[in-house]
This record gives sequence, C-alpha cells and structure tokens, in this order.
Amino acid sequence: MLTELRNFSMIAFPARRLVVGSSDLTAREQPPHEVHLDAYDLGDRCVSAADFHAFLRDRPGDVGHLDIDCIDPCFVVHRSGGFELRPGCGDFPMIQISYWGAAAYCNWLSRSAGLRPIYDLRAREADLDADGYRLPTEAEWEAACRDGHPDETVAPGDAANTADAGPACRRLRAGETLAGNFLPGQPAPTPVASLPADAAGLYGMLGNVREWCHDRYGPYGPEPSRNPTGVAKGAFRVVRGGSFVDPAADVGPASRMAAYEDTKCEVYGFRVARSR
Repeated sequence: MLTELRNFSMIAFPARRLVVGSSDLTAREQPPHEVHLDAYDLGDRCVSAADFHAFLRDRPGDVGHLDIDCIDPCFVVHRSGGFELRPGCGDFPMIQISYWGAAAYCNWLSRSAGLRPIYDLRAREADLDADGYRLPTEAEWEAACRDGHPDETVAPGDAANTADAGPACRRLRAGETLAGNFLPGQPAPTPVASLPADAAGLYGMLGNVREWCHDRYGPYGPEPSRNPTGVAKGAFRVVRGGSFVDPAADVGPASRMAAYEDTKCEVYGFRVARSR
C-alpha cells in the first residue's frame, strides 16, 4: 500500500482566492495579484533521502547522474551495485536532485498508488489533467505557506533552519554527525520534521532546503488567474522557501527564486502535491 512507501502525510487545502506576491520585496515578487486555486493536497514535509532511496531501489533505471548529484555532501551515493543510502542520512531531505529527478519520484509515487503519472520525462512535459502526484505550483505553495505563517515572516532563531538559526537548530544539522560528509559548525540541512510544524501542520516550509515548484519561472502579471503554472516555455523553474544558507530576513511566503531545471545542489529539495 502507498502508506508503506512513504513517510510523509498529505494535508488538504481548500479551493480559494487569494493575493500572491508582494509590493515590499524584489521585482520578482511584483506585482501582487489575485489567483483562484482549486482544492489540493500538499506533503507535510520534504521527501526524505530514505523515501527517495525506496524509489531508487524499486526503479533504479528511472534516474541517473543527470538527475542526481552523488558527489559530496550527498546523502545518496552511487556504488558499483547501484544507489546507496548513506548510514544515518535517511531522515534528512533528499538533496542534490534536479527538477526532473523530483518529477520521476512523483511518477513512481503515482504508479505505486494506482494513479496516472503527471510527467513525461522523455518529452519533458506534464499532463496536469492526470490524477497522480506532482510538484506543487508556486501559488499552491505560497497559499499553504501563508496559512502556516500568517505573519509572513520567520524570525532568526530555532523556528527555522536558516543561516542565522539558533543553537538548538544548529545541533540538528547534518554536519554535527558528519551525515553526508557535511562539516561540523557549517550550515547544513536538518532532518525533514525535526523542527515544529507551522500553523498549517507543515514542516520546513521556510528554511532548510529550497523547494522545487512545478512552474516555469517568469515575471508576474497584474491580471487575476486560475491555477497558474508559470510561463509556457523555458528551462528555469520556480524554487521556494529559502534554505540553510539564506538569512531569515530573505525567506517568507511570497519570496521566489529561479533555478535551471537540471541544477543539482545541496540546498534544493522538494515536497509533493496532488489535485483533488
């Protein structure tokens, strides 16, 4: 059953209208504009290295080094026998994963649940009419993050794993146990649900790792839209939430960044979503 294949829960979010973006941040977040979202479910935490490794064991040919960077300080390495999960790394987020590597996991999760996959990995296209798992759109991500962080900020300290995290948070970082060969005393990920959940029941929406969103990156327009998914063409995707190398002042529900979809970096992870 699907519950045996993953260690996260899906949280339901209702259909709604809301204003996304901000006039107080950079040009990337402007102008604020209205979106109408249909109901959806969102993973309560990022996909962990152990979750992703279960996929790799089951479907070892679905991804390769073009999708996963197995060079330090990764949590999943490639050996002669295939992909291996490093000891003590299973609870940390799956990092150094490209957009399409994350999409491959979504497809596997869909098939495991008897659902129709969203992503065509060869054509690099997506069918959002399919009923499977996918990456959240950035509007879905922002709506959920606003629910969890109604003040729209996260303060420096132990509430989020940002560059200016407090000592209790820093003690949870991978480097303190050399997990993935991160170094002691240096910024590093924390386990996916090691800090308290936010008001919406979501873990790590701000800080820890930047999260891939479904959308192709492009400038906002002023007009209202329904279930936006970004611009029609382009190889840059939206990433949200900030990371362990970003100061708390730079992360928030409206903050957005762009990343080339084949990027594989220790500050990028992902969580899954599904339409209802």
